[in-house]
Amino acid sequence: MSLAETLYTGGEEVIAVDADMDRIEQMKDRVSHVVQLDSTDPDALKSIGADQVDTAVVAIGENFEASVVTTAILKELGIEEIIVRAYTEREKKILLLIGATRVLFVEDEMGRRTGKAISGSRIIDYIELCPTHSIVQWQAPEGLIGKPLSELNLSEKEGLTLLAVRKRDDLSGEKTLWKREKDRLELNPSPEYRLERGDVLIFIGKHQDLMRFTGKWPSPS
Repeated sequence: MSLAETLYTGGEEVIAVDADMDRIEQMKDRVSHVVQLDSTDPDALKSIGADQVDTAVVAIGENFEASVVTTAILKELGIEEIIVRAYTEREKKILLLIGATRVLFVEDEMGRRTGKAISGSRIIDYIELCPTHSIVQWQAPEGLIGKPLSELNLSEKEGLTLLAVRKRDDLSGEKTLWKREKDRLELNPSPEYRLERGDVLIFIGKHQDLMRFTGKWPSPS
């Protein structure tokens, strides 16, 4: 539900499908179209134009058999991008064999992100790009306010690359959102840019370098 609503609010056309009428009622005003049907019925999927979509996401949950059948049908319909949720490596292998282009372990992924954010001081969000590198959002500590970025020497001394500085105009909101209406980005900021209270630095680097650098600063009180 969260994924469907996020795509819709981002301007995408989203068709939500579920066999449970309660879920249909919950989503009827949160996506472009919502339909109650059995996703393991190929004719039912064709009737709503499922064969015309760019990307299909199968997030049925613990009913693995339904996930397998639905994925196979979507593959037969010719959909190029099929993203499927799984719970085990065995399920992942089966889903890839029958046509899934990407398989996600949602709980594992969120657990890793949350764990990294907790272990790194002042980290707001953490996205793992590959086994060695990640992107983090890091709140500038009080001790750096007013100082130029050049003093951090991120590239040469820390092994990190600064992508942007996010200006947080409203500091009362949640810390976990990557994009908020009142925020703005300073892309590729100048080394002379002086940090302001509320600034969030977005940089990329190796896991160990990120944790070492962010661990130097005390957590906000």
